[in-house]
Amino acid sequence: MPGAKYKYRDVGQRKPLFGLARRAPGAGWFNPCKRANSILAGAVLAVLCVFCAACGGEFDGTKIHNAAEHTPFHLDSEQATLTPAELDCGVEKDLWDAPVLVSERSVARLHQAARDLGFSDDVSVGEPGFINPYAQVRGDFMVRVTAIRDTQDGPGQGYKTVTGSLAVRIPHACFPEDLPLMGIHRGQFSPNDPVAMVFAFDNDDWHLDHLAH
Repeated sequence: MPGAKYKYRDVGQRKPLFGLARRAPGAGWFNPCKRANSILAGAVLAVLCVFCAACGGEFDGTKIHNAAEHTPFHLDSEQATLTPAELDCGVEKDLWDAPVLVSERSVARLHQAARDLGFSDDVSVGEPGFINPYAQVRGDFMVRVTAIRDTQDGPGQGYKTVTGSLAVRIPHACFPEDLPLMGIHRGQFSPNDPVAMVFAFDNDDWHLDHLAH
């Protein structure tokens, strides 16, 4: 109408049409629904990443060996089995005395040289129920997983329990092979039972945490 005043709005300030809002010139159309989907996808991806990190990848034999064997592991009063040849070599190299009969078994008294290697109690020989000699070890040792029987989740979140065989390395010429550690049966050490190794996930990786007794 003549004399009427019209108020024009800048095109860049138009109201959204059918859920679409125009960005700055040349930036393209912006769809809120598409952005919501992107945010949801990002959230799902983040959750999956956290979940995968907690799992630490596939916990297979390679992971078990790497987790147990790459650094020294602390053993606290575990029992290691010896062969008769290793027992005799220890006597010859002054690691311990020749076995002396004590009650139902024989005992080889440790020398300081054996204690320096990590042996912490006298060698037991011929004890009923034990075919081979054995000795207690304590300290930080390199260990080796020699067999894997079973893997279970737990005892809590971020832990795995592996039953199998574990051997300890003693750096001495009398022990060319790693010494097998005993498992536990009904609260007692047993050379015929597997060792229960508990692994923990920490700092984005698995490591051998302790032995379950």
